[in-house]
Amino acid sequence: MILYILNMVVLGLAGYFCGKLFDLVKKLSDEFTAPIACTLEDPDSTAPLASPSILDAPTKALSCIVPAYNEQDRLSTTLDEALNYLQRRRDRQGPQFTYELIIVDDGSKDGTANVARTYIRQYGLDTVRLLRVSANRGKGHAVKRGMAAARGEFCLMMDADGATRFADLEKLEAEMEKIMQPSFGASKAAAAASGDSQGPLGVVFGSRAHLAQDAVAKRSPLRNFLTRGFHALVYFVAGGRIRDTQCGFKLFTRRAAAVLFSNVRLQRWCFDVELLYLAEQLGIPVAEVSVNWTEIPGSKIRFTSILLMATELLIIKMCYQVLGTWSIHSELTMSKKKT
Repeated sequence: MILYILNMVVLGLAGYFCGKLFDLVKKLSDEFTAPIACTLEDPDSTAPLASPSILDAPTKALSCIVPAYNEQDRLSTTLDEALNYLQRRRDRQGPQFTYELIIVDDGSKDGTANVARTYIRQYGLDTVRLLRVSANRGKGHAVKRGMAAARGEFCLMMDADGATRFADLEKLEAEMEKIMQPSFGASKAAAAASGDSQGPLGVVFGSRAHLAQDAVAKRSPLRNFLTRGFHALVYFVAGGRIRDTQCGFKLFTRRAAAVLFSNVRLQRWCFDVELLYLAEQLGIPVAEVSVNWTEIPGSKIRFTSILLMATELLIIKMCYQVLGTWSIHSELTMSKKKT
């Protein structure tokens, strides 16, 4: 009798989890086809700005996408470091080095948008831009929307906490020069992906893997166990080519950003792993470079976050590899949708 009850409880929990998983996949699929409102804001006007498209030709050398949710206390330090570096580099390289910072306010409830507006007024709308999402959807969604409005030939994703030294951008650029290729790889998915777009393809992941030994020594046994479990799941889903998928410092060529982020469906924790999986399927070259990283107080990762990350990894495995319910869209498909 007890065994029967336990079996019923297990079956009930399994059914509940599968139902929740199905609901989440349906929600992600619905929002992929009908995204929520997102506005490019002029702080001195009530009218929204016309948003550019990453499918258009680039008009800047570099776009820096900064997803921000309730980051009023940490954002200024990050923007100061980035803008000081970019201005010095422009002085060194000349006016052909053009750039923009796109701050994506992911439905913040604090003064994040006000911080961004201060920098827009100081540096101008052409240099600093504020993209406001109407409701919080997660870091992956914010980065995707920022990339969609980028004007740069190269697009950098960077965290709002400033944990990575911004000058390490040059390390990513040097590696990008080594791996860039003019077309997709030779896989079946890659062969179907090419459309009318031009430009090189490549992605470089900033990495903290070289700091792993020190991190293991400082973390609790439970945290180390969960971290190892997460890495095992990443290997199961996307392979072990990249050791650190979660560092918030990644560089994309414009063409790679366009096709990858147009396909991304995950909105929160594991969109980075989805990007890696998509790049592998499309034959886009990917590399990993060690960067200087400092742990910043105020992390938003909790124990429940690890469980949600595991769920998202399971969704990638099931929807792309097992069930095939999520297809990878080509450049040609994207161009037709834009038209």
